[in-house]
Amino acid sequence: MASVVQVLCTPHDPLLPGVAAGGSAAPEPLQRSVAHFAELRARLAAARPDVLVVVSGDHFNQWFYDNMPTFLIGKAVRARGPFPHEQELFGIGPYDTALEGDIARHLLRGGFQRGIDFSYSDDFLLDHGFTVPLSFLRPEQDLPVVPIFTNVMAPPVATGRRFYDLGAAIVEMVEAHPADLRVAIIASGHLSNAIGNPAMARFQTEPETAWDKRVWAQITAGDTESLIKETTYESLAAIGSGTPGFLDFLFALGAVGGATPDYAEKVACTFAPPTGFLAWGDRGSVPASEVVAR
Repeated sequence: MASVVQVLCTPHDPLLPGVAAGGSAAPEPLQRSVAHFAELRARLAAARPDVLVVVSGDHFNQWFYDNMPTFLIGKAVRARGPFPHEQELFGIGPYDTALEGDIARHLLRGGFQRGIDFSYSDDFLLDHGFTVPLSFLRPEQDLPVVPIFTNVMAPPVATGRRFYDLGAAIVEMVEAHPADLRVAIIASGHLSNAIGNPAMARFQTEPETAWDKRVWAQITAGDTESLIKETTYESLAAIGSGTPGFLDFLFALGAVGGATPDYAEKVACTFAPPTGFLAWGDRGSVPASEVVAR
């Protein structure tokens, strides 16, 4: 039987790959973000996954208000990205790996049996919400991926409870698959964020909001039920236009049953939104000393 061996939450700021390329010349808070990615990369390697299930929103790159799936599973032969304009604008390198079609179809069928009406597509690209964390966590591009696209942009948006329950259902369905596969789940989202509006200026004077501090305390204390009740698209959008991306973190919390994380690090600075890094699991991991550095 398949097993979920690790669950990770990461940010997907499209500027981070350029920061990593800048090395010691990059601002110190962003260097810390890159270091946290390196820690999660080592944890992922130690968990020895065979498949990566990656969850993120699409940033209006291929779906818009006139045609927006709530939850969509990609089931093409390969998973490629990001979009050309993202490569040109942000300097994000291409990511191209196999897609694990058998797991994708298994999740589709299992979802329908559970009343989860997934959309699906063979014609898509992975935008930076997928490729930024993948480029840090598995730059080898050697593991097959199952992408799950979530609508966190265009209301009506599913509730926090729905995201949480979906995370739990995905784990149950993965672990019902008969193959002997080790599966890691990567949820790509963020804390408070504002895109293209005056609220972006807030980060210069208020690196993290009271909301950021409260939800981080709830996550690290395992106060998941309160967090679910408080989390709606409307409440998140009131904090910043991009903040509903936090819903994908609720997906991860559902995948771990609301457990407190084994690793939790938050970075806040005065020129960019706060970022959060979380890890759960390490079930079946090998000691870090036995993982070959790449």
